Amino acid sequence: MSSMDLPACINAKLDRYFEQLDGEQASGVHKMVTNEVEPIVIKFVLDRVNHNQSEASRILGINRGTLKKKIELYKL
Repeated sequence: MSSMDLPACINAKLDRYFEQLDGEQASGVHKMVTNEVEPIVIKFVLDRVNHNQSEASRILGINRGTLKKKIELYKL
């Protein structure tokens, strides 16, 4: 897997999103992308460490309280 795979995927999705707007103005793109990507990354890391939240928060670079809030937010 090359380092361009994820950026290429995101760019393709964003291209599709903007094409589907059909002239409408875009808004909230950052939040839209974050809400789609963040839960995938968090779940992947949690699964990788057998749901050890302390280890997951260390790997993700966020504090445990923030991780707990995100787990609840995304119902992981």
